[in-house]
Amino acid sequence: MTQWLLVVNVGSTSVKTQLFDGLLRTQAALAADYGDPAAVMLTGLDWQGGAVATLLGPLPDVAAVLAAVLARWQTWLDAAGVRLSAIGHRIVHGADWFGTLTPISPDVLARLAALDAYAPLHNPFNRLGVGQTLAIFPQVAHFALFDTGFHRQLPMVAKRYAIPEALSTTVAFYRYGFHGLSCQHSLNTAAHWLGRAPAELNLIILHLGGGASATAVRGGVSVDTSMGFSPTAGLMMAGRCGDLDPMIVLTLQQQGLPPAQLSGILNHESGLHAVCGEGDMRRILHRADAGDAAAALAAAMFCYQLKKYIGAYCAVLGEVSAVVFTGGIGEHAAAIRAQTLEGLGPLGFALDPAANQVLVGGGDISAADSRARVLVIPAEEAQVCAGLMLGALAA
Repeated sequence: MTQWLLVVNVGSTSVKTQLFDGLLRTQAALAADYGDPAAVMLTGLDWQGGAVATLLGPLPDVAAVLAAVLARWQTWLDAAGVRLSAIGHRIVHGADWFGTLTPISPDVLARLAALDAYAPLHNPFNRLGVGQTLAIFPQVAHFALFDTGFHRQLPMVAKRYAIPEALSTTVAFYRYGFHGLSCQHSLNTAAHWLGRAPAELNLIILHLGGGASATAVRGGVSVDTSMGFSPTAGLMMAGRCGDLDPMIVLTLQQQGLPPAQLSGILNHESGLHAVCGEGDMRRILHRADAGDAAAALAAAMFCYQLKKYIGAYCAVLGEVSAVVFTGGIGEHAAAIRAQTLEGLGPLGFALDPAANQVLVGGGDISAADSRARVLVIPAEEAQVCAGLMLGALAA
C-alpha cells in the first residue's frame, strides 16, 4: 500500500504544505502567504504537476487561511481516493523536551502550549496548525517535528549562557539552535555526495535565507550553532538583528520603549532591513551592483559575519570536511558565496569562480586545490520531515 505523507508548516506570515509519496517524491504542494490579508493567494502544484494560483480573497486571520488550505487538501484527497498515512507539523522550538520527531498526543499538546513562552513569535502559529489539522484529519497519525532537535546534544560549553540559571521558573535560558531539519538534510546530502558516513564528517553549515544561521557539526553531531535561545540570535538576517549588546535593549527600555515595540524592532525592523531599507538579498545585490552604498554595506556586513563564524568554527572543529551553503540566499546568491569565502584560502576553503557563477540547483563548487569541499545543497526540510515519518511508520 502506498504511503502518503502530508507536511504542514504554519508560520507567522505563511502556510506551507507538501504531500509526499512513499518514495519521498513531492506529489502536490499548496502555500498561502497572508502578509496581505486583503489578497491572500493560494499557490503550488496540483496532482498533475500543474501550477496553482488562486486568489482566496480577503481572509481575516491565520486560522481562516489555514482552513482554506486544508479544505483544498480535503477536496484533492477525496477526489483521488487517497488516505493519508501521516501528517507532520514543523515546530520551531522544542527546548530540551523533545527530539526531532515526536508522535502527537494530548500530553504532547499540553507540553507544546507551555513552549509558547520560548518562541512566542513562532510556536503559537505552529500549534494552531496542529489543532486545526487534527480536527479535520482525526484518524491520521500526527507527528511534531522540531527544528531544535538536531542540536539537542550541544555540549554545555556551547549551550550554557554566562548568566544565573535560576532566573525564571517557567523558561530555561540556554542555546537551543534552530534550522535543525535543514542541517539534517545538509548532513545527509553531504555524506551521500562525498561518499562518506555522516559520522565521518565535520561540516560548517550555513543556512542563509530570511532567517540565517551557522552550525558546526563534528562527527555528524551539532556541537555549536549561531542561533541561541531564540531564532533572533547569531547572524544578521532579513529583519532580525542577530547578536546584539544587551545593554542596547536595556537602554531602550529605560527610554520608555515597551516590550512589544522592542520585539518588533529586533525581529522585523533590524538586520539587512535596518541597514539598507529592505531584507530581500536579490534586490540588495542588484542595488549594490548599481552603486548603492547602503545596499553594498548591508551585503558586506552579512558576509563579514559569516566569515567570523566560519573562522570560529574552524577553531572548534579543527579539520573541516566541507562548508555547506543552503537556504534561499545560500543556494542562489553566487556573489554572497564568493564574498564570504574570499580570503579564506589559508583555512582550506577555495571555490571555483566559474562553477560558482553558473551553478543551478546544488553541487560542488570547490576549486581543485581546496582542502575542504564547498557544497551548495538545496534546503529540503519538508522532505526530511516526510522521511522521518516514513521511518516511524515502518518501525
